Amino acid sequence: MPTAADTPRSGRPPKLDDAGIATRERLLSAAIASCVEHGFEGVTVGDIAARADVSAPAIYNHFGGKVELLVAAGRWALDRLRPSDSAQLSAAEVMRAFLADGFADSRRLLVELHLAGQRHPEVAELLAAWHRQHASAWAKRSDDPDADAIVVTWFALLLGLCQIQSLASLAVPTPAVADHAEAMIHVLFPEEHPR
Repeated sequence: MPTAADTPRSGRPPKLDDAGIATRERLLSAAIASCVEHGFEGVTVGDIAARADVSAPAIYNHFGGKVELLVAAGRWALDRLRPSDSAQLSAAEVMRAFLADGFADSRRLLVELHLAGQRHPEVAELLAAWHRQHASAWAKRSDDPDADAIVVTWFALLLGLCQIQSLASLAVPTPAVADHAEAMIHVLFPEEHPR
């Protein structure tokens, strides 16, 4: 079920900056960068607004506040992993896109959000709605009668992969990690990998 943060507010057309980027998109991008820099608790609406080059009150034209904006930024980051032709990515393709260097800040945001969800009920509520929405789509990909457990395992694998930068001291190249993660994905979603 989409939330208010998923749908741009109605009214006038989006305001664009000099590069043609809509305010909403600038806010989502700024939210990711600001959360990476300051952490969930440390980031402020003012930080995000300054980075997006808008006034702090302008955020409330698009989002209900910091929590809604940060969760919307996480959703936006994941939505951008999909190809523009709306083709459904395989679990392995999702994982490889997830591990791409360009997704590093988004992985960090996802870690921050999930940790914040353990301390802030409003974050937990938004994350739970998001998880339920995507869980049903992933469960449909599996013929296994225990599809819900498979989906939780899949989500846990992705959340674990969010920590890959934290393990840099082990000096294992990301492609090697991706290969092993893909082997796990073959077990979770064998239907996507016929023998």
